[in-house]
Amino acid sequence: MPPMINASILKNIPNLLTANTPKVSDSNKPKIRKRHWALGTMVILGGSWITHTTTATISSPSTAGLETPLKDVQSIPLQAIKTDQLALLTTDEIRSSEVNTDIDKAHNIATHQDSATVSNSDDKHFETITHTVKKGESLGIIFRKKSFGLSLPHEISQHDIAKQLVSLSIGRELEFKLDESKKLREISYPVNALERLVVNVSDNKITKAEVNEVPYLIQQKSVSAEIDSSLYISALESGLSNNLIMEMVRIFGWDVDFVLDIRKGDSFHVIYTEYHLNGKKLSDGDVLAAEFNTQGQTYRAIRFQDEEGNASFYTPKGESMLGTFLRSPVEFSRISSRFGKRKHPISKKWKTHKGVDYAAARGTPIRATADGKVTLAGRKGGYGNTVVLSHAGRFSTLYAHMKGFAKGVRSGSRVKQGQIIGYVGSTGYSTGPHLHYEFRVDGVHRNSLTYKTPKASSIKAEHKDRFDEIASDRLGELSKLQRDYQLAKAASDSRTT
Repeated sequence: MPPMINASILKNIPNLLTANTPKVSDSNKPKIRKRHWALGTMVILGGSWITHTTTATISSPSTAGLETPLKDVQSIPLQAIKTDQLALLTTDEIRSSEVNTDIDKAHNIATHQDSATVSNSDDKHFETITHTVKKGESLGIIFRKKSFGLSLPHEISQHDIAKQLVSLSIGRELEFKLDESKKLREISYPVNALERLVVNVSDNKITKAEVNEVPYLIQQKSVSAEIDSSLYISALESGLSNNLIMEMVRIFGWDVDFVLDIRKGDSFHVIYTEYHLNGKKLSDGDVLAAEFNTQGQTYRAIRFQDEEGNASFYTPKGESMLGTFLRSPVEFSRISSRFGKRKHPISKKWKTHKGVDYAAARGTPIRATADGKVTLAGRKGGYGNTVVLSHAGRFSTLYAHMKGFAKGVRSGSRVKQGQIIGYVGSTGYSTGPHLHYEFRVDGVHRNSLTYKTPKASSIKAEHKDRFDEIASDRLGELSKLQRDYQLAKAASDSRTT
């Protein structure tokens, strides 16, 4: 650092210059005086330059680490200070004034920069692009259309959670969020009506993927109806959705044959839930309790869920409502050919018909009548497209003449009771669309309409007390629902007469 020059030294410069100068005659005085003033001016200018250099390089420890160095901060130039003011200021005073000015300006710049950084980190102005999934579109095709690149879809297909984006449903809406530089930062997709998959992305890499619940309200509802022409039409008119109708059929499917047993005047009562968001229905919930009255018999079912989340339906006494096999693999169809001797429609020869034929429209879903393992899903001679299921070792079922197989149904896969395994068709030796269904016990064909299989397990002993409490409440609700329905029906009948 250049040495500091005290202001007192500047004042004594004329005396110092004349102290060691020999005296001269009066005739030479003007010339000497001019030379002295010239030297004095040079010294003053030199001192000013040294002072300016000294103060311009001073920095403050409090501003260390700033992105904008203090040397780039404009300070007040010494040339702006009048000469008479310079004479009144010491070098320390000049340095202090300039340093304070630099600190203030540096502080202002630092404060501005910090607030801008916070604003950028908190202010996520993402642009949202939506895309409705169309037939034949995959995630890779959509990415190519949106110019997002093709590396991310492959990474998504390998991710445990994000891979749900591989199977997109037609009509559902994908959301893409882009940052200010048009880079993809988030993908959002409705897995179902109540859950949404969110995948966070950075530099074409997955940083986070999770399935979040959509905030919803659960509303309990109930319906009652009497069957007039058909169960399906009466249930729809009462307000039940198609899904809830299918669930009711599944619940009572072992005790009630919905193909043969239904009569005009039969009635049902259902207590169920719906999921709502912003006053609109999102989806159906669960059936909580149900009652079905047919041919003088009353069947009641109570839903119970254990601590592990396993839910099933039981009678008021705690016995399982779900038999090991459903009575019918096709809902709301008619039996076109029963088990036993018959004249074959193609060969015209009398032979034993080892199954039951259900006439239904082409494409009607076919359900597995019990949990099982797929031992065959393919062509089988005159059966055409066929699925064979193995159940608990002793039992097996066969579904023939199918139009096609449901997704995921292949040899070696497992299916659940009520799961759709294929669709009604007319492949193989068939005169029209129908399902040929066979039921075998230890390899021997049995009549599925009359064979009695054991019921599923009843409520466990450790759950009995809690089940009894729930059942008591549900039975009370069903009884009230039935009374209200009878009163309303009586009032309606009185008005018509």
